[in-house]
Amino acid sequence: MQRRSAGLGILIVVAALVFGATAPLTLARLTDADTSSLSVSTDTLSPPTNLAATGTVSAALTWTPSVDTYAAGYEIWRSTTSGSGYALTGTVTPGTASSASDSPGNGAFYYVLRSSFQNWRSIDSNEASVSLGTATTGYMTCSVLSNVADTGGDNNGYELLALNACGDDLLVATDANTGTNFNTTCTNVGKDRHRFWDFNLGVPAVVTAVDGIQVRADAGMNNNGGTNNLCVQLSWDGGTNWTAAKSFDMQTSTITTYTLGAASDNWGHTWTGANLSNANFRVRVIDASSQPNKNYLLEYLAVQVTYQP
Repeated sequence: MQRRSAGLGILIVVAALVFGATAPLTLARLTDADTSSLSVSTDTLSPPTNLAATGTVSAALTWTPSVDTYAAGYEIWRSTTSGSGYALTGTVTPGTASSASDSPGNGAFYYVLRSSFQNWRSIDSNEASVSLGTATTGYMTCSVLSNVADTGGDNNGYELLALNACGDDLLVATDANTGTNFNTTCTNVGKDRHRFWDFNLGVPAVVTAVDGIQVRADAGMNNNGGTNNLCVQLSWDGGTNWTAAKSFDMQTSTITTYTLGAASDNWGHTWTGANLSNANFRVRVIDASSQPNKNYLLEYLAVQVTYQP
């Protein structure tokens, strides 16, 4: 944009008084033409991309700067809930910055960034998450002799080689005929059920803060027909009480890895380290198919716990 000073107009009035008489009035006007050139363009301030978060004590954030080189910097927004509830926790400059750190304490945290320029703010970047002040057991599998069929369905659970579910070795445990009715509800008494234990999670008994539990099931079936839910419940007291079931609908007969729960999902129960001991912790697998003659195949069952030491 180029701009010259506004036009200048000067009016000069010349008057003379001669012996009480008014002389002829002379007017002079000087003017300056006003010239300018103007162009206007619009732009949308772009957010940074490829946001990532890592760390155990504090969150180390990295990203690719905004493609808009006039961006002055970035706002850091944090939440304890994925997808919502973000609060502004800090800013970083200049626009070429590509890293920052944050120390919110222990727990699971979710971050987004926004580019800033004067009063402009971009939309949110992608979300990145990190669990701080936590430890994880890694995926631990059951012991081969620590399983038994529960009552329900035809009362024999995974009647063929149930111990195969405790090894990631392509050998399968088989529940031949998964129940006695067409119901697909996890808690229906007509569904076959089987429990597994001795996962040797190693969480210290003194632990009082468990952030989440993940269950991995590598499972398939003998054909693709019908609706085929595989459901999982967890127990903290040897099988007396159970969490609400989580489930997935198997869409393929091929052995596929499914994961239930998350590093920040406690399955509706406040866990302690003692709850996760071999004496107390149990996993129950329930096969709920709309075709009760379906065969379920369980190749691997493992549990991972995220906790605050």
